[in-house]
Amino acid sequence: MYFVAVALSFALCTCLFMLSIYTGAMVEQSCSRVSFFHHLAAACLGLWAHSCYRDQLGHAAFGANDQFPVAVLLQHFNLGYFLYDIVHVAVWDQKFMEHHLIAIAGYATSEIANVFGLANAVNTWITEVGSVMYSAYLLKRTDGLYLAFVLLYTASRVYFAYWSFYILGQVWRVLQEGPGDYTMPGWAPYCAATLQIALFLVNASFVATHWQKLLRRQPKMEPEKKEE
Repeated sequence: MYFVAVALSFALCTCLFMLSIYTGAMVEQSCSRVSFFHHLAAACLGLWAHSCYRDQLGHAAFGANDQFPVAVLLQHFNLGYFLYDIVHVAVWDQKFMEHHLIAIAGYATSEIANVFGLANAVNTWITEVGSVMYSAYLLKRTDGLYLAFVLLYTASRVYFAYWSFYILGQVWRVLQEGPGDYTMPGWAPYCAATLQIALFLVNASFVATHWQKLLRRQPKMEPEKKEE
């Protein structure tokens, strides 16, 4: 029963996709709808976990997952979603394959090692808030809203950089001083560091991409300002 949330999440996302297709939406639109549902739900669950365990963030990397049931619920919800969505990514949107594989690897190794669940929860809400903002921008695509999105998205990734260094600091202490009271496999600190760095680099690349798009839009935005 422990992993029932993974199966339920997978089934729920699949049903939402099929329902969207049944109501006449195209594949891309249906994928976007399910993706938005996941972004919003995961961000809310992540914020809930962060709030519940805010006094234990110093153990986010290596505290036992079973001490953080809300974080575990979120992790299982995410696993179900990414297992569902990787099918669509493989067929229609391969540019997200690297991100999805890193995410699945992070959640799966966290389950195996029984650590890093709370760190993953905070990783999740920070990254998903950015995705929710982008989905909101897509509702009305204007240059002004895109500028606002890029600035807010960048701010969220600056906080993610801070959080990543905070987690890497916990990894460094364990590598220097030993696991102490923590119980985990010997490979867990190296895996945690690798995945956190990989996730940060992927998100940094997203920031760079959005800034490149924004700067390419500037020549188009300038004439509009002059006309005003």
